[in-house]
Amino acid sequence: MKLGKLKIQPKGNSYDGSTEYVEKKNHTLIIIAIFVIIIIVISLIVYNVSKSNKCNNIEKMILEQSMSYAEINDLLPTVEGESITLNIDDVFLEETIKPTLEEKICSGTIKITKYKDEYIKTYDITNCNYCTTDKRYKKWSKEVNKKPSNRYVIDVIPYYNYYEISYYHSAWSNWIPEEEIGEVDETYQVALPIKEGVLPKISSEANIIEYEKDDATWYSYRDKKWRYYRDNGGSYSELSSEQPAGFANKDTSTQMLTAWTEWSLDYPEKKDYRTITSKNGYRWYYLDGNEKVYWNSGAYYPTQPSEEFNKKEKEYVKMYRYQDKMWKWYNGKKRSYSGFMSSPTTSYKLRDNDIFEYSNWSKYSAESKVDSTNSSYREQQTKTYSRYRISYSMKSFLKLDNYVGKTEFERTLQGTVPELINRTDIIVDINYKFIYRKK
Repeated sequence: MKLGKLKIQPKGNSYDGSTEYVEKKNHTLIIIAIFVIIIIVISLIVYNVSKSNKCNNIEKMILEQSMSYAEINDLLPTVEGESITLNIDDVFLEETIKPTLEEKICSGTIKITKYKDEYIKTYDITNCNYCTTDKRYKKWSKEVNKKPSNRYVIDVIPYYNYYEISYYHSAWSNWIPEEEIGEVDETYQVALPIKEGVLPKISSEANIIEYEKDDATWYSYRDKKWRYYRDNGGSYSELSSEQPAGFANKDTSTQMLTAWTEWSLDYPEKKDYRTITSKNGYRWYYLDGNEKVYWNSGAYYPTQPSEEFNKKEKEYVKMYRYQDKMWKWYNGKKRSYSGFMSSPTTSYKLRDNDIFEYSNWSKYSAESKVDSTNSSYREQQTKTYSRYRISYSMKSFLKLDNYVGKTEFERTLQGTVPELINRTDIIVDINYKFIYRKK
């Protein structure tokens, strides 16, 4: 029996000569598919960005035009929590400037609410294709306590409560001298004491309305006193430090002192009747930017010459001043002098006008002590004293158990919110809630 040749088949993954072409063909299809998907995704992104930009521009246009319209027509609310609602068709009166999207003229409303120091604008755009608010944003959220910072459409809802207010006056403070009064307080527009502790004490919970300031003139006085004498027949000179010609004797009981001289760099001539003092003198200046401005062209002086010139150079010099003793000199019999008195007596009737002194200034008082009986020897100076009392209010606890909506609040207190805010016997308190729509 004749056997034919057997044809053996390749086993496993043996290469048949065509696999390379199939794999290359499959890779190309995958790459093309990925490329098409990328183009579609990019096109969608570009399209959506373009749509979003168009909507953003329309919303911005409506917000800006509505605020401008409200300002021009004096419609913006001035009371916190109050709002107005504008029709977008009324805001854009001219057809040529109305917001339009794909031949659709956008309509709707915009609500403007006064919230503290700003306005919250809440828009509801209709008939605006894919920019219509209901199409572009999700439904309103639940109420939240904090104003959202990353939401696109926000509405604010005020809730109301109130305090009752009572008004009081404190007692008057003690009288305070003018040098203890500071600058005008910008809040209360009145000059207040430098030391706050001298003001009347009131509750820390009080609301200060006004500091009442009462000014009055107070008085201080001093008396001038002279030496009076009996004329015993002697001949007397004027006051002199050195013995004048023609007078033989010095009356030591008549001693007076000259005023101190001005400070000087010159050392005074020494005299047995002269008292000399010295101090270090400096050049005083203030800074005008980086430039030094000197007092009296750079002259030296021991003490600060004024508040303006508040700096001094380190370099110093010795400065001097002096005061002299003086007496009256006489010939013949010596006078008999009294002590210092303001008025003559029967024993001492003659007044020596050259020999005098002053009493110390009295304390200030609200009543003048100068009259016709003492005006010949009494001097008076005045000063303004002030006293204060505080006008303040105290508020109760919140009167309602809970904050309520505007309608219920106005019904409860029988008035509109603006009317109630202007009342002086209550304080309206507003608690804000917020809702928002996001994309």
